Amino acid sequence: MRTPGNLPKSPVARISAVEYERVAEACSSLFLEGKSPSFESVYELIGRKGSAKVVQGMIADWRKEMAGRFMAGRTNPDLPEDLITEADKVLAVVWRLALEKSDAAYADERAQIDQAKVDMAAKVAQAQERAAEFERETLSLHGELQTFQVRLQGSQSEIEDLRRRLTDITTLLRARDEQIGQLREDTVRLASTLENERRNHEAELMAERERHEQTMEAERQRAHESVEREREIAAGERQYLMRQTDEIRQTAKANEAILKEQLQEAKAFVESFQGRAGRAESDAAFWRGKTEAVAEECSRWQRTSEEAVGKIEGFQIRIRALENELATLAEKQPLKGVASENGEKIVR
Repeated sequence: MRTPGNLPKSPVARISAVEYERVAEACSSLFLEGKSPSFESVYELIGRKGSAKVVQGMIADWRKEMAGRFMAGRTNPDLPEDLITEADKVLAVVWRLALEKSDAAYADERAQIDQAKVDMAAKVAQAQERAAEFERETLSLHGELQTFQVRLQGSQSEIEDLRRRLTDITTLLRARDEQIGQLREDTVRLASTLENERRNHEAELMAERERHEQTMEAERQRAHESVEREREIAAGERQYLMRQTDEIRQTAKANEAILKEQLQEAKAFVESFQGRAGRAESDAAFWRGKTEAVAEECSRWQRTSEEAVGKIEGFQIRIRALENELATLAEKQPLKGVASENGEKIVR
């Protein structure tokens, strides 16, 4: 038996030998595998190349060629003639059965192809209906598109007007932002100045407070030392008087006259002591007055410091009010700009 590569060329002259060789090789491979060389099987093996009609013609030519080869007379001097005849009959039966099976498969494929054509025609009709409907929808959409284009032109003119107004508002807002920035810078400078003044005032107040505290402490120390000295003097005089009184008591019994004389001296001394004690009390009252005056001066400086702190707090409150007013103006400005018509200027 010949291999597919050694098969004779097809008598069909309209197809190149190479293409027919591929179709014949595919048909022979399927036949040797016991499969029917149907169009779909052969077309799949050759890579689905070429038109269906041409490939089906090649398959028919291959079948005719194979039938002629099987039906040709066989002569072999080594085999009996009867065996050759019987073998030819068997081959003829096998080939007829193969052709019947192939024709049945071909008929099935043909029926499937016809049905596919019918289905395709129905789909084409549906596609044409859908195309007509799509064309109607396209015409409707084209009308709507023209309407939208007219509306779009009107909207574009409105947009241009809004853009011009937006440009004017943006310019005004930029100028207002510059004013707000300048006000903020002035506010920062004012706050810095107030802070420096507050710090200087606090430093001066602290220095004055320290000086007053030192003065008061010195006055207190001097008053305390004076009182202590007077106390010491009074204590010494009291001790001396007690000693004198004791001596007088001891000598009173011995000499009443002397005692009376000494008593008179003691009374004079007591009166002198009382006068000195009164002067000491006057000095103490004087120092107490000075202490109270110093305390009043400290109170006055304290009130002055509190007034300065109140003024600083008032400045801070004014600064915060100014910042709130600037923020309120910045928030209200865009609303006024949007509400104004034909680019009117925003009133501050």
